[in-house]
Amino acid sequence: MSRPSPTDRSGKRSSERGLSLIELVVAMAIFALVAVLGTQALTGMIRMRDDLAARSDQAATLAEATSLLRADLAALVPMLFYPPDRAPPRSALRFARGTGRASLKLSVAGQPDFHKDVPRLTAGQTTRQTGPIGLSTQRVEWQLQAGVLSRGFWPTLTPARSASRSPSVPILTGVQDLRLRSYWPQIGWVDGASTLQASAADTATTTTAADSDSAAFAAEVYSSSLPLAVELTLISDEFGKISLVESLK
Repeated sequence: MSRPSPTDRSGKRSSERGLSLIELVVAMAIFALVAVLGTQALTGMIRMRDDLAARSDQAATLAEATSLLRADLAALVPMLFYPPDRAPPRSALRFARGTGRASLKLSVAGQPDFHKDVPRLTAGQTTRQTGPIGLSTQRVEWQLQAGVLSRGFWPTLTPARSASRSPSVPILTGVQDLRLRSYWPQIGWVDGASTLQASAADTATTTTAADSDSAAFAAEVYSSSLPLAVELTLISDEFGKISLVESLK
């Protein structure tokens, strides 16, 4: 004999039924699982965003460093550098490399000089006025030490004081090594910035420039000992091997 179905006070059969304890536990477990999955997805998106931002910053820093290096190589001129305190002249392009360190020094031209007054035209005027704009030659010095690539410069190729050199500014970190190769006519690619022939040419030019008077200074300071091209190689922790090739003639 079957049990009669429950009825409410009005005598009608009740169709409402509550959740059992097992069903409630299962529902709460599902909600907790959805919350955990959502939290993990959100955390992964945040980490991915931070990683992309860090990589973007690293790529921008690398692009800035390579742009500066390429610009300095493109502006290289065959002019000797005369350090202050009557030190011996230096070649237009010098490169030295040791264990965990390297230095690249080069004479460049066409750099902005805001301390030199040259004639300039202003808008709405027909007369020429002087303003702090001009182009000058500089001595750029790149240094690699303890994984940091820094850049400094002398505002002129004939500085009178050692204090005129600008402080070295860190440009790129995480650099393992810096290498340079130069291409010379009838020789080809060689490691470094000079050959025996180039060193002899530098010595002859230095001797001539030291014995000449001030009237012939500009003509004697020019040298033909620059290579036809240079290849500069950066080895970075994040980006690996990066080579820059620049034609000089």
